[in-house]
Amino acid sequence: MAASAGSQIPVVDFSVMSLENAAPLTENNQAVKIVAKQLYRAFSTIGFVYLQNHGIPQEMVDSMFETFDQFFNLSPEVKAKYAKKKMTVQNVNPQNGWDAVEVERTNPNRPGDLKESFDLECFDDETFAWPDTEVPNFKSTVSSFYQSMKDLALRVLTVMAIGLQIEHDTFTRFFSKAGTFKGGVQMRYNFYPKIPDMSRVKPGQIRCGEHTDYGAITVLFQDEIGGLEVRNVDGNFVAAKPMKGTVLVNIADMMQRWTADRFKSTVHRVLIPETELKHTLPRRSLVLFVDPDHETLIECIDGSNKYPPITLGEWKKRRLLETYNY
Repeated sequence: MAASAGSQIPVVDFSVMSLENAAPLTENNQAVKIVAKQLYRAFSTIGFVYLQNHGIPQEMVDSMFETFDQFFNLSPEVKAKYAKKKMTVQNVNPQNGWDAVEVERTNPNRPGDLKESFDLECFDDETFAWPDTEVPNFKSTVSSFYQSMKDLALRVLTVMAIGLQIEHDTFTRFFSKAGTFKGGVQMRYNFYPKIPDMSRVKPGQIRCGEHTDYGAITVLFQDEIGGLEVRNVDGNFVAAKPMKGTVLVNIADMMQRWTADRFKSTVHRVLIPETELKHTLPRRSLVLFVDPDHETLIECIDGSNKYPPITLGEWKKRRLLETYNY
């Protein structure tokens, strides 16, 4: 039987909108229209796509992995100095800092996730201590890469709007405050520690539980270990295998609401590898959660009111408080 549309994650050549092009092509260009149709098909079915020729050099990606690896190789006592502040209903702090293993529980029906993470959302937070003492040039390296990932994400959002046959800046104009207290674009480095003794894994525990992302889109670089799975249109989980030189992009909850379900926010998870060799290796991923400015009121762009309006800030606060085990 032939595979149904959306049963596998497609690969799209993004060279026409690559960051290597200082002035990307316009929406009237035929090559851009072709890519827009390809993204539309991917995001309206499986909700994920691999992008080739995106314009972020592999050397830059490798440098970022090395920089964060230096941090995660520090002792728990040192990493704890950079732990996130506890969230409350009254105060959801900027997502800056380190989370220990099991602090996040992305599937409430499973134990806490077998991963650590380091988040950066607000770059002008003067109360946040950067770990440059332990990891030289941490802030400058990470800040530069954050900008590159954000620039790429804005080009993806532009092409998505073209694919929907709406104004090209329909989405991008709501991301002007990224990197500040009022912005929602958040970088994360996930570090899944090695598991030398499987008997210590709790029943039902995996590296990252089944979930959907919160905001507009997510941009992801992953290492070669694997484990990420995506639920396809047939209801089956398929592997999002690492592909060197590509970046993985997926739709998140707010974009599904924004487009009145034309784009799909898809459930995904990270399993513990089956092979014993990979248990002894950590897994790492570098993520950009591309969420609109906190004050952005998300309403269905087709005027259908299929979902009630809600600000990104309120939606994100609700989801974060559901997810973290403080």
